[in-house]
Amino acid sequence: MDLTAHQISKKFNRRVGGANWFYAVQPTDFTLESGKLAVIYGRSGSGKTTFLNMIGGLLQPSGGRVLLGDTDLYAMSDKELSAFRNKTIGMIPQGSTALGSLTVLENILVPAMIYGKISAEKDNYAKELLDTVGIGLLSDAMPQELSGGEQRRMAIARSLINSPEILLCDEPTGDLDDENTRSVLELLREVADKGTAVLMVTHEPEAKNYANIVMKMDGGALKNA
Repeated sequence: MDLTAHQISKKFNRRVGGANWFYAVQPTDFTLESGKLAVIYGRSGSGKTTFLNMIGGLLQPSGGRVLLGDTDLYAMSDKELSAFRNKTIGMIPQGSTALGSLTVLENILVPAMIYGKISAEKDNYAKELLDTVGIGLLSDAMPQELSGGEQRRMAIARSLINSPEILLCDEPTGDLDDENTRSVLELLREVADKGTAVLMVTHEPEAKNYANIVMKMDGGALKNA
């Protein structure tokens, strides 16, 4: 499933000084095909995360449209969008979002629990994902027992539990050492090679070596790098 953004933008109101509003993301077109990995670079505050959240159905654009296939995300009701997002879009947010009271395996299964019971097939798939990301022996561990790299691998597995068409990654290698950074980038490349459209916003210079598309966000404007 291809992702297409038509002239999406985001304006925020200013509380003090200058104009009454500013563009966090200027009107932008963007397309990402299935099986491709796109990387967007940019300084902190350049609009990368805002752009990612609009693409992912988490933040209503001020203008424009976001299409996944033929589906217009923001033409749906909140309930419809929530269900569609859960089924179709995987998200790896910044930092750790694990639930500390659940085991690693239970954390992986959380997105699948939201709209139904966990089948034996889904439970087995979660275990397969843990093996795929290299932490299969930690399924019964608690998140606080994991290293930073292991927590990031858990987040990747959780983002894939519903077999999403689109995977969105916000600084997925932040604060990782070189070895773990390389492992995460290789995993994301493998996910794209299996047919998922992957979009990553990052500061990591090595990410471009794994990407099909490299772009830069500067002052809310998205450009080819």
